[in-house]
Amino acid sequence: MDNRLKERGYAPKVWAEFQQSMSASRQQDLKRFYQAGFGYMDQKLNDAPCLAIDIETTGLNPEQDKIVSVGLVEFDSSRVYLKTAKHWLVNPGELSDTSIVVHGITHSDVSSAPTIDSIMPELLDAMAGRLCVVHYRAMEREFFRKLGFALWSQPWLFPVIDTFALEASCLTHSQRWFNRLLGKPLPSLRLPDTRIRYHLPEYENHNALVDAIATAELLQAQMQKWRLGDRCVKELCQ
Repeated sequence: MDNRLKERGYAPKVWAEFQQSMSASRQQDLKRFYQAGFGYMDQKLNDAPCLAIDIETTGLNPEQDKIVSVGLVEFDSSRVYLKTAKHWLVNPGELSDTSIVVHGITHSDVSSAPTIDSIMPELLDAMAGRLCVVHYRAMEREFFRKLGFALWSQPWLFPVIDTFALEASCLTHSQRWFNRLLGKPLPSLRLPDTRIRYHLPEYENHNALVDAIATAELLQAQMQKWRLGDRCVKELCQ
């Protein structure tokens, strides 16, 4: 089923089949997550219960690197619900000097932190039944997929709205035809640079919770500028 999702481009029908198959999982926390379903797929984006999520890792390779922090926050088209915000530091076993420079999380920070498996029940419950929003899905999706295999010997996958991909699509369609013909490159799609185009405030980078809040605000701005609120979620999910 993991391969079918990839081969068929994460189509809504395949997501429904995947959710149904995973609802029979023997792992109770995972089972509850999938039994909550992906009902938001048939809602308008304005009406969908959203949850922005971000991770920091020990590196960029999900085959060998580990998650070191997770941040999330609930939001909708008009509000970010900061009282729902959650942030976990996770002990990955080892930290590289390079990753410490990027996100500032040190060995002493994680020495007494929980392992990823111990936070999963709370994380799964927070995410269940909510439309997850990320910036650059290749990061979260691959790390979560590999985490599923490590913890449960099966993939952990779910639909997401990717503000990175959404920005690329909106900018591409809004470019003048001669710019597209000349192959004029798109501007930077990095989260801080994209937020600047929407006149959103500058935040600290590479903090999982701050980046989750920044992603939530970005989708709200994209919804307003590109009039996405009345679009069906399944048209925007990947």
